[in-house]
Amino acid sequence: MTEHKGRWERQMLIPASRREPAERPAEPIYASLMAQWSAQGRTVPGAPDREWTALVSRSCWPRW
Repeated sequence: MTEHKGRWERQMLIPASRREPAERPAEPIYASLMAQWSAQGRTVPGAPDREWTALVSRSCWPRW
């Protein structure tokens, strides 16, 4: 058997146009929109959401 070290070994056969870039630069219009949302305390895609974290950290069973 072969050892697997993370990614699939035949990755080189996937065309470069189909591979995901290491880091995609943000579009200027979206970058300014995300900055405005962050300044207003809104949820920003790709950023941690404090309200969601608080909701999922609660116990699902009520305490008596």
